[in-house]
Amino acid sequence: MNSQSRYVSQAMRSSEMKLQQGFTLIELLVALGVSAVIAVLAYQSIDSMVNVKTTVEQHSKQNENLQRAIWWMEQDFIQIVPRAIQDELGSRQAAFKYREDIGIEFTRIAQFPTPNASGGLLRVGYQLQDGILYRLTWPVLDRAQDTKPKKVELLTDIEGFDIELLTSSNEWVKDWPRANLGLTDLPRASRVTIKHKTLGTITRLFMGID
Repeated sequence: MNSQSRYVSQAMRSSEMKLQQGFTLIELLVALGVSAVIAVLAYQSIDSMVNVKTTVEQHSKQNENLQRAIWWMEQDFIQIVPRAIQDELGSRQAAFKYREDIGIEFTRIAQFPTPNASGGLLRVGYQLQDGILYRLTWPVLDRAQDTKPKKVELLTDIEGFDIELLTSSNEWVKDWPRANLGLTDLPRASRVTIKHKTLGTITRLFMGID
């Protein structure tokens, strides 16, 4: 074989090797397409895991807030006392008051330290405003015209806050005081129902003074 033939033969083998070692355009496009599909699936999987984690954390936080709110209510409702107060205008107000449109307000024992009292008695209340349940505390029982309550946000996403009160004749009512009751009369029990947007309906019964 002469030198020219050998050169041609070597060139053909070199070309064949390059073809075998490289990728065609179609192969590259297919590989890119497969990589893109894998990337999308991986992103969706990670995004789904992140969303699940976020949802679980939110649900856990909501449950924690709910348990804290119920704890506060229990501490308040089971320590009610028959102590009427004087409002900002100098009028006497019942020891325990509830109207569905304005919320609940009552006097309780505060023998142990609280955010607004170190002993004696404390005036507290609960109000639902724009889907937020607030706990109110007053710095004094008998108020002056400039006395303002402290409002603490307890729960959000609340669709309903209903209270039923048990009278001495074992009748459940939705307002207090009743027409035939005095300013120091108290319910025998309070049934509180909270309707939460995601946690559902929660009902708790708190015993009062028998």
